[in-house]
Amino acid sequence: MKQSAKTKSVKLGASAVLATGITLASRFDLAISAALAGLSEAENVFTLSVPRFAALLEIIGEWAPSLLAATSVLIVGQESATQYADKENTAKWASFVPATALMAYATSKTMEYMRYNLSGAVSAAMIAGIAFAIAAILYLLIGKIPEHIRKNLFLPAAYTLAASFCVMMTVCVIKTLWGRVRLRELVDMNSLAKFTPWYLPNFFSGSHSFPSGHTAHATLLLMLPKWLSGKGLQYSVPLTAVCAVFVALMAFSRLAAGAHFLSDILFGFLIAFGITEAAKKSLDHHEETLVRLRALAGWLKRELGLRTDAAL
Repeated sequence: MKQSAKTKSVKLGASAVLATGITLASRFDLAISAALAGLSEAENVFTLSVPRFAALLEIIGEWAPSLLAATSVLIVGQESATQYADKENTAKWASFVPATALMAYATSKTMEYMRYNLSGAVSAAMIAGIAFAIAAILYLLIGKIPEHIRKNLFLPAAYTLAASFCVMMTVCVIKTLWGRVRLRELVDMNSLAKFTPWYLPNFFSGSHSFPSGHTAHATLLLMLPKWLSGKGLQYSVPLTAVCAVFVALMAFSRLAAGAHFLSDILFGFLIAFGITEAAKKSLDHHEETLVRLRALAGWLKRELGLRTDAAL
């Protein structure tokens, strides 16, 4: 079977699985999440039995995409600084500030999940200090990357950053618009009456179950294989497999945590996967264009050199 035929078969199979999943979710969303999150009722009181791995992955799910985005913005900033020496410090600081903000977000979410009191100057100073320290470490590590390697990472990092921004904005807008209530919020209300299927939005209810942000942001890690070049390309398939397993674990953990329903994670994945695939295709097209331009420049240089020699 040819490579294109294999790719087509894989895409058709994946589409069938997703379509089946959405169909099941439309009918059994609540039952699936209730079973995986250990929903029970005793003396008219609802409780969840969330496994520890789900709580741990909830924290990891904030750090993985935040670190990826922060690394991307720092690479873009440092490589841009080498291109514009007269504005080197501006370019570096312009990348360090958003990287620190991303680390601050991940730190604050971790503290929130650990039930740490986020109010007050002490908490704010702690978040700022941790965020600054991690961003500084990333900055120094990226600065140690050889210049030729960092140059090769510039475009993949730039497209990863663009994909991260698009996913974040798309998911935030839909979450706010849809207003779907999470299972654990229903448990806190001690009533399942406000459960709604994914196709019936609650419109700005203040809840943010649909779609799953953790799943969508985890899917961004599928951009990582595009960072490989040269001899590193041999690791593209294993790296893709590792990233895919991480996405699957993250999606499952969101169900087990009572944070999302099956439809939430499926649509979160679909949104991010569509954006990452578009980013990958744009990156490939960009790289192909650069290769052709370099080849054309080389040909012109050779032609002009030959003509100059002939004239002499």
